[in-house]
Amino acid sequence: MPSDVLIRLMDQADGEAGLLMCEGRDLPDDVIDAALRHPVRAVRSALARNLYVDPARLAPLATDPSGVVRAWLADGPRSRPRWVRPLPDDILVTLLTAQDGGEDGRLTADEIVGVLESSRQIPLSFRRSLPAREHPELRIRATWSWESLTPAQRAALLDDPDPTVRDAAQNSTWVLDPEQVEARLPSYEPRNQVFVFGTCALSPALVEQCFADGTVRPLARNRHAPAYAVARLARHPEAGVRALVASRPDLGPDLVAELRKDPDEDVRARARLHPFSRTWVEYDMIHRIVDHGPDCTCPITEPAPRPSAGWFVACAASGEPVLRRVAASWPGLAVELVAEL
Repeated sequence: MPSDVLIRLMDQADGEAGLLMCEGRDLPDDVIDAALRHPVRAVRSALARNLYVDPARLAPLATDPSGVVRAWLADGPRSRPRWVRPLPDDILVTLLTAQDGGEDGRLTADEIVGVLESSRQIPLSFRRSLPAREHPELRIRATWSWESLTPAQRAALLDDPDPTVRDAAQNSTWVLDPEQVEARLPSYEPRNQVFVFGTCALSPALVEQCFADGTVRPLARNRHAPAYAVARLARHPEAGVRALVASRPDLGPDLVAELRKDPDEDVRARARLHPFSRTWVEYDMIHRIVDHGPDCTCPITEPAPRPSAGWFVACAASGEPVLRRVAASWPGLAVELVAEL
């Protein structure tokens, strides 16, 4: 259909056709330009949810006068695809550093950010870039995942030229201080305590609390779990708990050998994956597949960082079906390997 006809369809006199067009199909550049400039908010809102238009073309909507339009862009397409399409960095920076929620006053900037966070459109690669971002607000956001940062990144944020970033960094160091974690835990609601058990450095008392309360599954995934706790988890009476630790990269060879002889088949299968789980990046990549079966319909987001290309190639040649599934999930796999899989 010619562009001039499509542009005329945006006229409200034509009813829903223009809105459905702006949201539900790929559009020529001149039609996109017309929709971006359209005086009717509903037209711009529909374009903000378009799955078929290159999201880079939607960048002007991140500063739209209407907070509603910005929120639709932050929320993403109405019919969510299995593979979540990340928003470009420039749009993310604009939305995350906005000082207001638009001229119409319908939403605050924080509310729009909340919509963005729940949309899964922020890729892990962007989150991992936050410590080096130019805007101080983004470096402050980096401190919120203190336990995931490298020692060099933590040191840089603690010595940041911006005092607000330095303060945020200093206020985040507690997550890797077992004594401070223990002191703060009672102030958290039970559901948030589970997050602490799964991510923070824990004191011996909190480790014992995990075992006493039966909240050991978060501990089994916690990369800061002390070695003695990991050893206890590897011998836990629940097979599901033993399976969670069987492929941890910090598991000692004696425990790996023990778990490969475990009475439970799932535990033995996880332990066989250990040679491919030498780093936490590899461990996380494996568990993206292991924890979700072939029939899973959970949204798929971009993993970052990825293991090396050679690691995926080795997975493709593995005798373990799970590892071949891991390889099959990588878009960069060579054509000949794809054909074999």
